[in-house]
Amino acid sequence: MEGAELANTQTREAYPIAVDNFGLTSLDELVGDQIVYRNLEPITRHIPGLKSARRQLGLSGPSVPRKQETSYAQVALWIIEQAQRRRDSSVEELLFIGDTLSGDGNTFQVMRTLRSADEPPRDNGEIAGFGDEVVMPSACFIGNEKAGEPESFVADEETGMFEGNRWSQLVDWIKWAQGNGLRLDENTAVILDLDKTAIGARGRNNRAIDVARLKGLYRTVGSLLGDKFNASLFAQHYELLNRAHYHHLTGDNQDYLAYICLVLNNEGLDCADLLARIEDGAVQTFEQFVRYAEVCIAGGGRVSEAMRQAHESVNMAVALGDPTPFKQFRREEFVATLEHMNNLADDVPAEDRLSQEICITQEVREAVLWLKERGCLIISFSDKPDESSIPHRTRHRGKLPVHKAKTHATGVSIADQLRNL
Repeated sequence: MEGAELANTQTREAYPIAVDNFGLTSLDELVGDQIVYRNLEPITRHIPGLKSARRQLGLSGPSVPRKQETSYAQVALWIIEQAQRRRDSSVEELLFIGDTLSGDGNTFQVMRTLRSADEPPRDNGEIAGFGDEVVMPSACFIGNEKAGEPESFVADEETGMFEGNRWSQLVDWIKWAQGNGLRLDENTAVILDLDKTAIGARGRNNRAIDVARLKGLYRTVGSLLGDKFNASLFAQHYELLNRAHYHHLTGDNQDYLAYICLVLNNEGLDCADLLARIEDGAVQTFEQFVRYAEVCIAGGGRVSEAMRQAHESVNMAVALGDPTPFKQFRREEFVATLEHMNNLADDVPAEDRLSQEICITQEVREAVLWLKERGCLIISFSDKPDESSIPHRTRHRGKLPVHKAKTHATGVSIADQLRNL
């Protein structure tokens, strides 16, 4: 059973608020090639990335910083500064548009405290926050649509955080930021999250992204295990381990989670035994899991050659500090993602698209284009790996990268409200 089939077993209800179609577009309209994926190397060659930043910032070790690490925020701000220098501008204000407090919100909170020493203060001054720390003028929008609840938002001037339960509240956020003295001009850097923000809006359209990911995952596991693939058992393990309780093991990383469930499905390891080892502290990290699986994978007679090769690939990637070790899965996810973009006819009602097609979020689109017209830098940082976003030069010939692929824009128009600000 593929991810799409899993999703379609659930009854879909009419969406509680009125959403419309706004034609075909792509992420390219919003950010072009100014996108930085998990490897922290911008797609555009005009902006340097982690390799250069590592020397400039004095970062040690070969591993790629993850979103929850301070070094990630340091590298991200450094990259933004290089992008601004190409425009003869500086980073004097920071905006962040995302969908999660734990990921986007925490990264924003760190970044706003990392102001470069050579940047002069603006006339609107520096905003105090975090006790005695000084932060740059900044504002973060965290969207998670809860259409079945009354419209509400929470805005905190001290932290710069604005949490809304409607994506249309981007207007209220911009108005709030202006009221706090932000100029929103050429010296303003806008960080735009991609998955479940610019596309597949959280609370509204995010299930379509999850369906595509599961489709890619099921194809991968099916190709490795063949007739031995137990789809229902895989779904059981995936649901069990895809929880915060096991984040110390999975790192909240879909590569790690997918590979653990693959090994369990191969019957190389017993799930009950693994859970017992997790609880008693014997297996606490993914690296420990890979070593734990090594004996069964490398020496077990029940393991196919395809499975053995997959394990060797993952094992080598982990040893090199690669945060995307299960590349076979991510390349299938890329194909499945494209299959769920512009996959429905133009005349399909917007609310019917939400669980089946990955759409551009119209409110985000209009807000970003409005900020772009004011001269703001628009740049995207995404925790997705390149392998699930950019075509492989030989395996995916003729396919567009995700940010160039056309799909429908759906949502609620806020253009008139933006014009009146």
